Amino acid sequence: MAVTVNPWRRFQALANYQSRVVAEVVDVGSTGTSIVQLRDGSRLRVRGSGVAVGNKAYIVNGQIQGEAPDLPAYTVQV
Repeated sequence: MAVTVNPWRRFQALANYQSRVVAEVVDVGSTGTSIVQLRDGSRLRVRGSGVAVGNKAYIVNGQIQGEAPDLPAYTVQV
């Protein structure tokens, strides 16, 4: 593991930081990967194929962790 002087990166390493997002599955591949779409419209290829197309999934560090509930999302400008 590379050593960094960036305090935020050092904190993330100490805290065992894992990025977690909810995304909609748009395609499930035959190789064990899926294409998901984030709220901003960008798409990612992630590992895992356990969530059906059209459903939402929890994505942790680039891997599907399970199905997420389909809850409404709102953007509020302050």
